[in-house]
Amino acid sequence: MDFSGFIYTCPSTQYLDKSTCIAKMMEPGLSPAFQYQRPAAHRERLVPVPLTTLPDGILPLSPTLTSTSTITAPGAIPLAAKKEPQKYFMGRPVHPNYHYKKNRRYAGDESIPYPLPCDQQEVNRQNLIHHIFNEVFGTIHAAEFPRFEDIPSKVLDVGCGSGLWIASMSDEFAARGKPNVQFTGLDIVRNCPDMMGVNFRFVKHNILNLPLPFATGEFDYIMVREMTLCCPQDLRSSEALLEEYLRVLRVGGILEVQCSDHTIRCLSPSSIPPSSRSGAYPMTASTRFNHKSENSYIQDYNRWISHFLGTKHLPTMPCTSQQSTMAMEKSLKHIRNRRYALPLDNPHWEGKPLSLVTGTLENRSLTSLTSMMEPRRSTESSKSAPQAATVTNNISNDTETRSIESEPRERKGSMEMFVSDDARGLRILARQTFTSLIRNLEPVLRQSNKIPQEDWDWWFRDLMLNFHQNRGLSGGECIEIGAWWGVKRST
Repeated sequence: MDFSGFIYTCPSTQYLDKSTCIAKMMEPGLSPAFQYQRPAAHRERLVPVPLTTLPDGILPLSPTLTSTSTITAPGAIPLAAKKEPQKYFMGRPVHPNYHYKKNRRYAGDESIPYPLPCDQQEVNRQNLIHHIFNEVFGTIHAAEFPRFEDIPSKVLDVGCGSGLWIASMSDEFAARGKPNVQFTGLDIVRNCPDMMGVNFRFVKHNILNLPLPFATGEFDYIMVREMTLCCPQDLRSSEALLEEYLRVLRVGGILEVQCSDHTIRCLSPSSIPPSSRSGAYPMTASTRFNHKSENSYIQDYNRWISHFLGTKHLPTMPCTSQQSTMAMEKSLKHIRNRRYALPLDNPHWEGKPLSLVTGTLENRSLTSLTSMMEPRRSTESSKSAPQAATVTNNISNDTETRSIESEPRERKGSMEMFVSDDARGLRILARQTFTSLIRNLEPVLRQSNKIPQEDWDWWFRDLMLNFHQNRGLSGGECIEIGAWWGVKRST
């Protein structure tokens, strides 16, 4: 990046030369693109001084000041001075398409309800979510294109983000002999780079502003992925947006929606084994959940996120309503879906015979023993709490789930559940992205639930210990993800 022509300043108002500023931005631990200047350790206080007590020789700052006006001490900022707009963020000039809060970058259009930032930290989390979807579904798209002629020629990615899904789809179609598929990415801000070798264009647009800037029947395939935090849960708005997707989709084209729930539920023990490859449990009509987790941190998070989403009229569990939303659309046919529950840790019943997995989930929350009257949880109390029993899981090298018929006769009726090391690794990745989501939601969760900063810091620190060190999520806590797709019928 060419830094010529910029003014380099630090919070202490001392001017720095070009080489010194770049050296500060390249401190170890952060990329130069996302390094920011640290605030000064001490700020000068504003001390009002009446004009009547001014020493001889000191003149008012403005001739319009009256005898009742006040000025600040020498070197301090005047009280009535207008706050100058922020010029730099993370070492770069502030872009007009964004606004900035506490060293995080957000979309500049504050009319949208989307609560997450649009900086590199959040983009990295979304890229990890892309890989989680890929591992759970076994592909980056649930819709099927079995024949070469079924491969779409024009694809729209709504909320394209970093463009990773588009790049992956382009590689897949090119490997199948169709390298010139035209991809269009739609988003309110651009976080995707120019992708070499991909027929790609970016369109900046707010999806709440209808109609969409595309022609009728322009696309063969539309992907709407993780957009539920952008659209209020209003029946009229949801129907209008769905109809707009179908307007720009040609007859015979495919509309696919992928999303995940924003609250955490606990999966009950099931006789349906998880996928040995991904460790995710397929959701069927017999899948049961305990709506209330016994982990107190999950209880806090569910309560806080539900309250915030309620204030913004956003859905807390969009996966439960997506099927009915698409089924009510008369312009869609052949609607299909795939839903999975991915545990955030190894549930306590795995590795045990199914005949012994009965009753309610045992209490695996280490903080449930802490008194509710305690103002905050300390590290010592977390360490002294009883540790969850470590379950020894048998490892299977098979790529598919074992069948009952393949087991020895003496083990029939008491088959154990098997997940691979890769599946356990995927659960760890899901747990890390979940805690990253909580961290990125901190500003809106604290503001909407009136949580003091100090209390949040203690709570989040102990949450990290509970989730990642003390196995506090072995009670079946999971994230639910799903994909729904259908074909546009002729009218």
